[in-house]
Amino acid sequence: MRLQDKTAIVTGGASGFGAGIVKHFAAAGARVLLTDRDAGKGEATAGELNQSPGEVSFMPVDVTDQAQVQAAVDQAIERYGRLDILVNNAGIGQRPVALDETSDEIYDALYDINVRGVFIGCRAALPAMKGQNSGVIINTASGIALTPRPNLVTYAATKGAVVTFTKGLAMELAEFGIRVNALCPAAGDTPMLAEFMGGKDTAENRAKYMAGIPLGKLVTGDDMGAAATYLASDEAGMITGTCLAVDGGRCI
Repeated sequence: MRLQDKTAIVTGGASGFGAGIVKHFAAAGARVLLTDRDAGKGEATAGELNQSPGEVSFMPVDVTDQAQVQAAVDQAIERYGRLDILVNNAGIGQRPVALDETSDEIYDALYDINVRGVFIGCRAALPAMKGQNSGVIINTASGIALTPRPNLVTYAATKGAVVTFTKGLAMELAEFGIRVNALCPAAGDTPMLAEFMGGKDTAENRAKYMAGIPLGKLVTGDDMGAAATYLASDEAGMITGTCLAVDGGRCI
């Protein structure tokens, strides 16, 4: 019960890494507001995970919409009296494509969700956390921010921005007792994997991805959930500005 009586918001929590984080937070006793723009999956995931020791509720939110993000923060505080943890997990992937073939639409969508969404979430949560002189922010970056790959440079750049944002914000907020860290996963066994495979989620393509990970397996939601739970807990009280690679050794 590492997170007992703590209140958390997890964006993009309906599936994949986000659902794994919500699952582990609830199992650790947290009160979790799961947000996602997919209302159907969000409701279903919240209903399934609400059987844990903690409490899980759902609110439809588009992380690029400042009013919706602020409404989620306000709801969490109104319902539970405080906001202890914010996980900026919502993001989108990119199909492999050369830079000179990357459209403005792809570029804008990647930066709007993967970077601006993190900025909006942090800005909305800070007044409450500063008022408490405590809080934890966890941003989902990517291992590709640490070791970029060709044909995914725009996606990698957005995650690199999250890494730099995380480190700078950790320094900015230290005086308020707020810790800021990032998780950098390798390819995961999530719905987003097919996007990175160019829409072809086949056994052969999965084998190629796993061959690039020394531990020989894809990252799961449980892997991310366990890592996030540790970073959110008081046990990690001296850890801030860290970008933790949850990647089976890929970035070594």
